[in-house]
Amino acid sequence: MKKLRIILSLGLLIEARSFAPKIIKISAILLKPVPELFKSIHAWMPATAGIVATHALSGATTAVKSSQGNSISVQAGENLTYQFYTSRYPAGSYSISGLPSGLSYDGSNTLAGTISETGTYNIQIMGFRYSNQNGNKTPTFTLEITVTEPSSTPNDGENLLSQFSDITDLGNHWYQTWLGIMYITNNGNWVFHSDLGWLYAQSIAQDSFWLHDEDLGWLYTSKTLNRFFYRHSNGGWLYQLDSTSDNRFWDYQENSEIQ
Repeated sequence: MKKLRIILSLGLLIEARSFAPKIIKISAILLKPVPELFKSIHAWMPATAGIVATHALSGATTAVKSSQGNSISVQAGENLTYQFYTSRYPAGSYSISGLPSGLSYDGSNTLAGTISETGTYNIQIMGFRYSNQNGNKTPTFTLEITVTEPSSTPNDGENLLSQFSDITDLGNHWYQTWLGIMYITNNGNWVFHSDLGWLYAQSIAQDSFWLHDEDLGWLYTSKTLNRFFYRHSNGGWLYQLDSTSDNRFWDYQENSEIQ
């Protein structure tokens, strides 16, 4: 039995001596640096870091969108409301450029107003991660608005006349209304007011009108407001002066008379 133990011990010693070099060799391989792998990791890391840094509002994840699409068509003088948003991550602020006259941005997610001049307008919208246009931004979203001539029929003027509850025919297309003396033709929405001049009139209800003035833009008035007008471009109020004045309105924001 003793001889058997000696023989087994010698056998294990010989096997261990032959296996040890293999372990050392494998360990050397495992501990040896792999330059190509490190180079690949080194080259990949900055790109990955860049993707992570811009992930919050990058083009790949967040973009300006609208359920109304990016191309719309309206008639001149038609009320327009366009709403947009950013997908996946909400924007803290937006940058809006290219707004045509008559269209304004509410500071949130809506463009609204009326455009009186026909043509094609391109509006650029970008979302920013934080307020005051700070932080990462989305790709530029372009909204194309096509403004066409308002459709007209031979009785447009007659429809306009029907929107005045108090009107008297003075002859030759001249009428006395609560708004004043006006020249109203039978074809179209252009009217001539004896004190205010040429206006483009758009009725939105009985005795309620949006009037576009070449110098002041869109003005809203009604029979209830009488001589008061709301000015859309700056959100101010105007009061129509008597015909004896050299100016047409009193501007409450400017605290002075204006043409």
